[in-house]
Amino acid sequence: MNGWQEPKDGKRIYLITDNTRMDGFTDCIKPEDIERLYVTYSESRVNLGIHYYRNSLYSSNLVGICRIKSVDDETLYDAEGNELLIKVVPRFNVTVVELLNYIRDDDEFDRYMAPQTISNRHKEKDIEAIDRNEIFYFFENEKPLKVDDGISAENSIITVTVFLTLLRLLCRRPLMGRMLKEEENLTGKVKGKIVIEKNIRSNTMHGRNDRFYCQYLRFSDNIFENQILKAALKKAKRFIVDYFGDYSKDNNNYASMISYCSNALRHISDIQCSGSACNGLKFSGCYTYYKPVMAMARMVLDDISVESNGEISTTGYIVPYAISMEKLFEVYVRAYLKKNGIESYRSKSDTGIRLEKFDDKTDVFLEEEGLVNPGKYISGSIKPDLVLTDRESGETVVFDVKYKDYTNGDSRNDRLQLLAYSMMMNANNVGIILPAHTDVEIFDARRINSMENRIVKYHQMLLGMMKDNPTIANYIKDHTFEKKE
Repeated sequence: MNGWQEPKDGKRIYLITDNTRMDGFTDCIKPEDIERLYVTYSESRVNLGIHYYRNSLYSSNLVGICRIKSVDDETLYDAEGNELLIKVVPRFNVTVVELLNYIRDDDEFDRYMAPQTISNRHKEKDIEAIDRNEIFYFFENEKPLKVDDGISAENSIITVTVFLTLLRLLCRRPLMGRMLKEEENLTGKVKGKIVIEKNIRSNTMHGRNDRFYCQYLRFSDNIFENQILKAALKKAKRFIVDYFGDYSKDNNNYASMISYCSNALRHISDIQCSGSACNGLKFSGCYTYYKPVMAMARMVLDDISVESNGEISTTGYIVPYAISMEKLFEVYVRAYLKKNGIESYRSKSDTGIRLEKFDDKTDVFLEEEGLVNPGKYISGSIKPDLVLTDRESGETVVFDVKYKDYTNGDSRNDRLQLLAYSMMMNANNVGIILPAHTDVEIFDARRINSMENRIVKYHQMLLGMMKDNPTIANYIKDHTFEKKE
């Protein structure tokens, strides 16, 4: 039920679905704090993006749970001293975990979960910060929240998913290492320097003048930082097996990520540790890419525990988090299309309809020699959500994915966005895919009023989430590409 829940353990939660008017939200906030309440006018994740729309307070497309904050970043309390929280859940009958489970065998799963880039010049670069992830955001500087088991389990699978994704990206690069002191009693040779006292005790006193007790430096990646990552990986694997059952029976990305990381860390020593082991660790220079992975490892180690009988449980403490349903719905649509006959950009086939690479960008301007920052005001890149190409004809179709209610009439930005895509991508067919409470709905295509010497059509479709229905995928293949003679 939407609205304030009864206080429990010193906390009071306001439960609401995303993109919904927040009736009664200020009822439990002290009058002097209402004016101090943080309400965003941009895309801030504070308070899960609550904002004013038509003079009423609304939730955004962010779901998750966090403390309610003031403009001074102070946590707000009710008149009885209960800490105030807000929890936003999807307005559709689907959970974040169900959506993750649906896309986990997608061939671009790791890119969906990884921190995204904002510049076309760095489109292959992995950004070294968790907050660049477009789907998940963790309030790292917040104290963990004590929540019920249901919320904790959902948070744990999200945390483990992001951790495994970032760990695989890390394992593709050189592991961090350092020079370590080694001591060894060598026969017939000297390495490094001789440790006089130990050499006398171990060799000279026993008449072994052919042996030398030496100390030397050796580079090794079997260091504490990597041991922490391996400990978190083992907990993540145990949790995945417990959560999904036989996770390896299908060809899915959880199994492949765990296998890849386990192989990369196979020579690292096993240790038992908690998230506090990450305290004081610093990463700079060429190893800054360890920072986001270690932050996620801390969450995994603190959130998941292995009981004495071998069973996996969650501690009930979570790091407050936010999830963009807009981005999650976008990658869900990508996975849906691939499962229903649209080929991935990785396919080697010369025929059929191909879905182009996720996070692919097109620069607004062509490079021109001799010009310094030409048209800087509108320079940059565009990133359509879905670009589909007919491999035989080369024809392109562009779709934008919107997690909104199309009946609210707030569409000016969407219009301009689609028209720009049509012009820059030379697409004769453009459209928008929106979520539906029902299964699917396809509207009649409309011709765009354009002065160009070509016919451009707009297509609008509503796709139900977690519905095994290929209708929309078939429509895109059959009705948005020109029929060949």
